[in-house]
This record gives sequence, C-alpha cells and structure tokens, in this order.
Amino acid sequence: MLSAAELERRFDELDRAARPKSYAEWRERTYGKVIRDKDDLHEYQHDAVQWLYEKPYSALFVDLGLGKTAIALALLAKLSLEGWIGKCLVIAPLRVAKATWPTEIKEWRYAAGLEHVLIRAEDDDDVIRDVYRETYAEERRKQLRVGEPPHHATRFAAKKAQAARAAAKEALRRRQALSSAQVHIVNLERLEWLVAFWEEMGRTFGMRWPYSTVIIDESSKFKDHTTKRYRALKKCLPLINRLHTMTASPAAEGYLHIFAQIFLLDRGKRFGRNVRNFNLTYFNEIKAAHSWRIKKGSEQKIAAKIADIAMVLKAEDAGLDLKGWLPVARRIVLNADLMERYNEFERTMILRLEDLRVEALNGAVLFNKLLQMTSGAVYDDEKRVVPVHDEKIETLRELVDEIDGTPVMVPYWFKSSLARLRRAFPEARVMDGKNSTIDAWNAGDIDMLLIQPGSAGHGLNLQKGPARDIAWFDLCWSRELYEQTIGRLARQGQANVIRSHHLMAVDTADELVYDALQNKGEGQDRLFAYIRQAAARAANDNEDRQRAAA
Repeated sequence: MLSAAELERRFDELDRAARPKSYAEWRERTYGKVIRDKDDLHEYQHDAVQWLYEKPYSALFVDLGLGKTAIALALLAKLSLEGWIGKCLVIAPLRVAKATWPTEIKEWRYAAGLEHVLIRAEDDDDVIRDVYRETYAEERRKQLRVGEPPHHATRFAAKKAQAARAAAKEALRRRQALSSAQVHIVNLERLEWLVAFWEEMGRTFGMRWPYSTVIIDESSKFKDHTTKRYRALKKCLPLINRLHTMTASPAAEGYLHIFAQIFLLDRGKRFGRNVRNFNLTYFNEIKAAHSWRIKKGSEQKIAAKIADIAMVLKAEDAGLDLKGWLPVARRIVLNADLMERYNEFERTMILRLEDLRVEALNGAVLFNKLLQMTSGAVYDDEKRVVPVHDEKIETLRELVDEIDGTPVMVPYWFKSSLARLRRAFPEARVMDGKNSTIDAWNAGDIDMLLIQPGSAGHGLNLQKGPARDIAWFDLCWSRELYEQTIGRLARQGQANVIRSHHLMAVDTADELVYDALQNKGEGQDRLFAYIRQAAARAANDNEDRQRAAA
C-alpha cells in the first residue's frame, strides 16, 4: 500500500501538470468555453438574483428548466464583485453536482472566473486507479512468492487493493475539502462526511467550518428532519451567514415537508422549533392510518408565513416566448474510462470493449453508434446488444424523483434502449397506438409512457392528462420527429408549458444533436462536418489498407 506521503506526492504531480503554464493558457481555459454572458439572463432571472441578494436566508421555488443554476451563479458573481471573500458550498444531487454545476460555471462569462472544486473521488481517477493496480500486482506477487495458489493470491491481492483504493479516495477527498477554491461542490451523500471532516479539523487544528455561504440545489432532499444529512447540516447553521435553497417541488408529497426546509432558513422563527407542534397546528392527525391530513385553510396560512422568504417562479409566469415547450438540458458526465473509449471510437471508428470489437464502416454509422454508446448500449458487428453504462437510466430515475408522481413521456430511438428501459422501469407502458393506452395515459393512470418518435410521432392526442414532462432518452436529430413528438403534449387543450428534458452526455454526439434540434445552424453545420470528416477518415483508411494489401 502506498504511504500517505507518496499519495500526496502523486496528487501534487497531477496538480502541477494541470496548472496553466501562462496567463494566456489560464485565460483560454477559463473563458474558452464561455458561450453566454450576463445579457443572456432573462429579466425574471435578474429579478431572482436581486431578490436572493437582498434576502440572505431564502428559498427559490423555481420550475424545472428556468435556469436556477444560472441564477445562483449570478448571485455568487455579484457577491464576489462586491467584495465577498468567503467560501461557498453547493450541495446537490450526484449527477447535478458532477455535470450541471461545473459545466455551467464554464459556460457563463460572469461565473467562469469562480474557481471551483468538486469534492468527489472516483475509482477511475488517475491516482486512485494506479494505487489499485500497483497494490494488486505487488500483493499478488508476494503471495505467489510464498507458495499460495493463484486463486488465493488473486483474492487476497484484490482485498488489499480495495483497501488501498479506499484509503487513496479518502486522502483525495480530504485534499479537495482543504482546497482554496472559492466554490466547493459536494453531492448529497457526501455531506455528512464533509461535516465530520471539518469537525475533526476543528478538534485537531482549530479550523472552523469554512463555508459562510451555502446553496442547496434541490432542497426537497432535506424535507425529512430525521435524516443524517439534515442533522449534519443543522449543526453548521450558526456558522452560515447566507443560505439559499432551490427546488421545483418543495411540497410535492404534501405540506408536511415544508417544516424541515424552512427551519434551515429561519431556525424555527415561522413555524416554531418543534415539528409536532407544526403538525398539530396545520394538520389533523389520522391515528388509525398513522398519517396527517391538512386542515381547511392551512395551505393559505403556510404560504402566507413563508411568502417573505420564498420566491416562486413558474414557467407560465416567466414571460418567455416558449412556443409551447421549454427545452431543458440534463447533462451527464461519463467517467474517464468511458470517455477514453468514446474518443478512441470517434477517432479510429473502432470500439473495443473487453474481448468485443465494434467497427463503424462510415461516418453515418459511426455517428449512430456514438449515440448508442452515450445512451448506454451498442450493437456489435453481429447485431448483439453490448451494455456499456447505466448513466442515463440513473439520470432518468432522478428526474422521476424530482417531478414526484407526475407522469413522464420517454421517447427512445433504439430497440436496445426500449429493452433496458422496460427492465429498469417495469411499470412503464409502451405506446402502441391503441385507445386503451391513450385513454389510460390521458386519465393519468400511466406514470411512464415509452414512445418511439418514428412510429408514434404523429396524430396522437396525449395532452388531456396531467403530464407536462418529456424525457428524451435517445436523441433523434430529425427536427420534424422531434417537434411532432413534443406536439403530442404541447397542443391545443394543454394547460401547462411542456418541459422537454434532454438526457445528454457532455462532450459527445448528444450535444451536437441537441444544438441542431434547438435550431442552431452552427450545431447542424458541426454535425454535417463531423459526418463528412468521419467519412473522409474511413476512405483514407480504406486506401491505406488497399495499398498495404498490394
């Protein structure tokens, strides 16, 4: 097992290698991917930024797709410009922490200068992966040297390597937590660890909790005051000078969950410090059912109590020209190993997965297979389905959790995606065009409807039920089918703005398709150029093979 000093040395080497060599390189890295500026914020976003600025402890109940991350970043940029020198902790669900926040920080000019760190150690991080491999090889050699059978040596070495990996991940997380970056991002599951870490630092070195500002992205995850994450954050409240919570669904499962979220902001000022007293004030207890039923008029009373610290932003009230639907990008970061294979596939047109080999014969086939790969499975040369990852499945689970009980339509393109979706969501129904399915959907009896744009994109009236969300599992780049599929919900008789969620992997073909679908000529031009370049590479490779054969 590597020593703590050796681990630190390797981490230092990585930091030095990643450090920009000049101001020009720093500026290119910081602002090279900037695509939006403060002027791109909508008026309602500017209003929200000012409102949060004036209320250090406040909640933003913002509809999905209205840019709550951009609002929060604009607030941090405003604070920074006005002399705020503290640290900010962003607490978010795992995929939001890994993808949404780091990506948006780079995309907005006013936020790109905010140095940030994600407190997260992955198995495929360079040092972590090397620690595992080196420890495994060394321990296996030792066991074989003393005469242990190979299978015993392998098992023993794997156990030792796993322990070494766990120690290395712990060391990396501690290093990240001590980073001088102004914005620290942590996923919900790691919050308890972070609080315990700073308690240890306090006992050992007298170092205080450093985060004067905390932003909770998806505060509905703190609706239960009995959870460990809630109790951990509650201990830190006296050290927090500014706390903002954000969610689209603060009371999706009922007003009982308002108490815990508001307590974090006012420490009991509005509803008292005792949750049972809150329940008895606003609800009737149903002892036989071990539940509570809200009293008549209590909804209005609760809303009035929190109106001064809670701002509501709904898509219908934002004053946007939504043309019937609101596009929402839900970004996914594939791990380093997957991205390495993806990039190699894109470059060589050959994908190697363990003992399997998948080859794309031309640019169009390659692009199609890259989209398969981002969705989680590819067809090999014999048309067999080869699983690659479940990132989109897990992202869809998170979306289902966010909209909490509201039906969702899920367009897919590949048959392999349909099979994987049905395994992951056995309660889902497949759109077959029959009246029984349509009637059940419009009646709100189907929680998830799987739909193939090519076969069910036209003529179906699916707007009569409670659904307002579409989650694109596979992105098809036919604008006509895209619009027609959304048009199943966004049509006459629909009372809500439809939210079109795009599950897309960062730095992959998904983003090209998304750009093209949003009517961006540049995105479509990039898509066509990509296919032409891939075709040219294939033609050159074919000529090289012919010359070699001759």
